Amino acid sequence: MDMLWAILPFFNAGLVAAVFARFTGVNMSMCTLMTLLYMGAKPVEAVVAMLLFNVFTYFTIYSQQHLMKLKEFYFFPGFKLAIPILVMIALTALNAFFGIVFFVAVFLLEIFAKVYFAMDKKVRPARQQLVTLCAIGSVCVVAGVALVQFLPAEYYYIFAGIMILAYAFLMWRSGNRNQLTDIWDKLLYGSAFVTGLTGIDASDWFAAMRRNTPSALSRCYPIVLNTAMVIGLIVSYFLYQYFSLGSLFTSIGAAIGIRLFGLYEHSTRSHFSYLALGLTVLTVLIFMLVQPVPSGFPEVPLGVGDDAFTW
Repeated sequence: MDMLWAILPFFNAGLVAAVFARFTGVNMSMCTLMTLLYMGAKPVEAVVAMLLFNVFTYFTIYSQQHLMKLKEFYFFPGFKLAIPILVMIALTALNAFFGIVFFVAVFLLEIFAKVYFAMDKKVRPARQQLVTLCAIGSVCVVAGVALVQFLPAEYYYIFAGIMILAYAFLMWRSGNRNQLTDIWDKLLYGSAFVTGLTGIDASDWFAAMRRNTPSALSRCYPIVLNTAMVIGLIVSYFLYQYFSLGSLFTSIGAAIGIRLFGLYEHSTRSHFSYLALGLTVLTVLIFMLVQPVPSGFPEVPLGVGDDAFTW
């Protein structure tokens, strides 16, 4: 019973964020970040939790929108999927963190393959170019992950709120899809850096406001950013020796919310929804007035016998 009460706030955070984002257009990861900070998350705790939440949620969203058949998997089709499952079980027995990350990475690879080969060959980037884009994105996320420890915890909620407002301003400013084309890639890489600092994944907003002449990075940004977040998650474990079990239940809550209520669909032709922007600004202002205290995540009473593994 103690464990149930411990994981319930994390589960509710994901569920509420998914439902709120569905009916308002506010970015789901922004909602989740503010909720986790309200729960008392410190900067490192918030970022680590958000990185795992984002990659799990991307898997949920993709599988919600596309039917995934085992026989159509690219790397491990059909019964070959047993290979990574056995590896995952072995890794989990040694270290739960690496088992979970390996599980996420395998399924993300399958999704990336489907996304990549579904692109028109005329605009699909070469594999080497895609690897380069992922490498640059990973550097941006890892840089943010490494620097977040230096942000003062008591004022971190202000920083997070300002970043969300900056995204809202950018979406409002980018209504003309012929403007900002020359700096759009820089904005995407800058967003990856912010992801490392805050855990915010604004890829759905950027996709909605894609330029009329999209670049290779713009077309592949979900692949680039999710790859970078997995790398950032691994680096964060070695830097901070911390992993949030609670974020798994946040992801489960969001997955249930997505399955039950679906996703908000942004227009890809007109300007960004003024209602979504207005609600985003209002939510941030209320969040900042609350002034959450970074007391640390509630403890989830489940140990694995590894002193270096913080649940």
